[in-house]
Amino acid sequence: MSVKNRLWLVLAVLPVFGACKDEDNVQKTPNAAPQVQVEVVEPEDVPLSFEFSARAQGSKETEVRARVGGILLKRNYVEGSAVKEGDVLFQIDPAPFEVALSQAKAKLAQNEAQLRAAETQWDRISKLFEQRIVSEKSRDEARANLDSLRASTALAKAEVDSAQLNLDYTTVTAPISGITSMETQSEGSLISSTGDASLLTHITQQDPIYVIFSASENEILSLSNMVERGLIRNPQNKSEIRAKVKAGDKLYPQEGEINFINPNVDQTTGTIKLRAVFPNAEGKIRPGQFLRLIMEGLTRIDALVVPQEAVMQGSNGAYVYRVNSQNMVETVGVQAGLTTPGGGWIIDEGLNPGDKVIINGLLKVRPGMKVDPVIAGGRAVAPEAAEPVAADI
Repeated sequence: MSVKNRLWLVLAVLPVFGACKDEDNVQKTPNAAPQVQVEVVEPEDVPLSFEFSARAQGSKETEVRARVGGILLKRNYVEGSAVKEGDVLFQIDPAPFEVALSQAKAKLAQNEAQLRAAETQWDRISKLFEQRIVSEKSRDEARANLDSLRASTALAKAEVDSAQLNLDYTTVTAPISGITSMETQSEGSLISSTGDASLLTHITQQDPIYVIFSASENEILSLSNMVERGLIRNPQNKSEIRAKVKAGDKLYPQEGEINFINPNVDQTTGTIKLRAVFPNAEGKIRPGQFLRLIMEGLTRIDALVVPQEAVMQGSNGAYVYRVNSQNMVETVGVQAGLTTPGGGWIIDEGLNPGDKVIINGLLKVRPGMKVDPVIAGGRAVAPEAAEPVAADI
């Protein structure tokens, strides 16, 4: 082979070796740090919202019962309609009670006549006794007769009042304003003043209406502890704690307030019963209706909030991935507390203000790995100190 041909062969082979060397260098270059999205946690005041299962209940629920027995002559209301306090609902046959009243009045008149005669007799006897005309025994007998007739007259007056009261009870009126239920005794029935036979109907007051719900003992205790530690701003008055209700996905337009907290814990369920009151002039909330009650008005002070997807569960409890000042991933055990209306977790323990928590890209990192963090919103995070890079010689 000529010198010229050998030269061309060398020139042709050199690029092949160069390409192989470059390929080896590429394979030996370490992979770049994975990019993750982080959120810098900073203290903030978070309005709290709590949701409970609840049930509506009339603010007043009254049984309308007959107070005297007799034949039920008439019902004066439409079942299920609204009635006002004092409206006549039922009429019981008054005839027997009218007769009893007349008898009582006649007996009273008889006693009053006898009493007047006894008073006249006493005046006469007392004067004759002073003149020494009648004996002391006659005076005492006249006095005793007068006292007896005064007592019997008082008793007769009480019997008249009782008979009048029984006659008044034959007209059954509404004790409260509200919505009536179905009648339990039909017209013409013989009713009694005792037992089940005395029940005529029910009246439920729907405006305002109560919404009853229960909170667990631990929830109430946790809130109390946070108030004592200054983590929750304590409202100046109870009306600042607002209540809302919704049926399904529909929110009731008017707000209510919590007006009662049971001081006792239910030993069976371990819960504490609470009550909210709502205006209900249009009757949109009905007694017995199942609802969801939302309680608002409390504020968590200086809360550190992270998205729920950033909190993971391990064998030792909840934890998050934090990026330190050298952009290295750390595992941090945390204690998650309440949730926020926006769907985040309030971290009670484990994090500090300014910590960078990984919120996206969790599956491609592990503790001790170096990452390329980007703050939610797009800004990259540079490490505090650059690590030395070894140069190839």
